Amino acid sequence: MTTKPFEQHLYDKYDNLGKQALLSYLEQEGHTVKNIKENYFADIVTEKDGREFYSEAEVRASWKGPWPRSWSELRLPGRKVRLLREYDEVTFFVFRDDCLECFIVESKELTKDRLKTAHGPNIRPGELFFHIPVNKVKLIQFKNGKWN
Repeated sequence: MTTKPFEQHLYDKYDNLGKQALLSYLEQEGHTVKNIKENYFADIVTEKDGREFYSEAEVRASWKGPWPRSWSELRLPGRKVRLLREYDEVTFFVFRDDCLECFIVESKELTKDRLKTAHGPNIRPGELFFHIPVNKVKLIQFKNGKWN
């Protein structure tokens, strides 16, 4: 599978920002953090009501301001399939560049038929993405100190 090369400067800029926003949401929802150590798998492992949850944060640098109505789908990199192989369920959190909005994507939405190539200035030819209709994901916003 063709993938975009790892870019350390983008990781350094957005990784902690996304994880902190995700932690604030999970803690608000009553989750207890079990693991946030970098291990190439889920960014954050939590527990709630005796059940373990696996969450992955991503900050979409190109998403600035409210989600454009013309963007009918959310795209997640195909390389995230490694998480689907590791866990029965994993939840993906795709944050706006300032982390004031976020799409919550359940792993059931990352289906084989949605894995397709995409085109764009930062996408390598042949790179695969999950193309997920925005009506299949949940949008949350951070307002007045809490997630709604």
